[in-house]
Amino acid sequence: QEINLEMSEKDIAEAKITLKEGCTYKVMVSFYVQREIVTGLRYFHTVKRKGISVDKKSAMVGSYGPKADLQSWKGQEDEAPSGMLARGEYKVESKFTDDDKHIYKQWTWTLKIKKDWND
Repeated sequence: QEINLEMSEKDIAEAKITLKEGCTYKVMVSFYVQREIVTGLRYFHTVKRKGISVDKKSAMVGSYGPKADLQSWKGQEDEAPSGMLARGEYKVESKFTDDDKHIYKQWTWTLKIKKDWND
């Protein structure tokens, strides 16, 4: 499943990624660097359930020069929570920043944890 970050903020916020409890997954982002070198690009996300922060992640993406080609980054493998209490919807606040704390993109999306893929 994927979310296109070129969609409106409202459409991104309404997009839901569904995972089966206990499965492993990776966040992957594809992007273009158009004009200037981006140094120290970092990905951050905070996962909240019912307004309470339950997880925070930070990852170094790297430094990139301008390029006409699409570039990609894959985060580390992670495991979805499992168990009856872990099922439900989580709001994820994500952003990309650089060494100078400039925010390139910030968005909120929904992660749904289900017992089975077909639930």
